[in-house]
Amino acid sequence: MFAQALRVTLQLALFRGGPQDMPYSLPLTRMVIALAMLASALLLSSVTPLPLALATGVGGATGMAFFCHRLLRGKQLENRFMQTLVAQLSVGILFALAMWPAFAVLAPIMQELMKDGDALARLQSGQPLPVQPPAWAALWSDVLFIWSLAVSARINRLAADLNVFSSWLLTLLSLFVLMGFILLAQILAALLFG
Repeated sequence: MFAQALRVTLQLALFRGGPQDMPYSLPLTRMVIALAMLASALLLSSVTPLPLALATGVGGATGMAFFCHRLLRGKQLENRFMQTLVAQLSVGILFALAMWPAFAVLAPIMQELMKDGDALARLQSGQPLPVQPPAWAALWSDVLFIWSLAVSARINRLAADLNVFSSWLLTLLSLFVLMGFILLAQILAALLFG
C-alpha cells in the first residue's frame, strides 16, 4: 500500500493519474499527515525555533484537511476526502523534500537578512544586499512553487470535478486558508512555548 502511494505521488507530480488512484486507507492517511508535519518542520527548523516549525507543520496539515473537506463537501463528494487529502499532502511532502537543497542554501542568507535591520531600507532604495542568494536556489524555489501549484490545482480539479479556471482559483484561495491556519498555529505555539 505504501509503495503504491509513493508511485501515485510521483505520477501526480508528473501530471499523470489522479487522487482517485491513491489507496484508501486510514493508516496511510495518518502516516502521511504525520510525515507532512515532519517535512514542514524539518524544512523550517533551520530558520525558526522548533516549536514554531512544528506549529507550521501542524497548521499546514490542518489547513489542507479543512480546505479539502470544505471543497468536497460543497460538491457533495465527501467520499473522496481521504484520497484527496493524502494526494495533496503526499505531493506537498515530495515538493518539500525537493526544496530542501535550495532552502539549505537560502536559510543562512534569510537569517542574516533578518538580523540586519537595514535590509528592508536597502531593498526599498535599490541598494544591493550585503549577502546575495545564489541564482540557482531562488530559481529552483520559484520553479517548485509554480509546479506544486499546478499539481495541486490538478488534484483539486480531478477530486471535485471542477473546470480549469475554478480549480486554479480555489487552489490560490487554499493558500490563504493554509496561511490562516499556519499563523493561528504559530500564535498558539508562541503563547504556549513563548
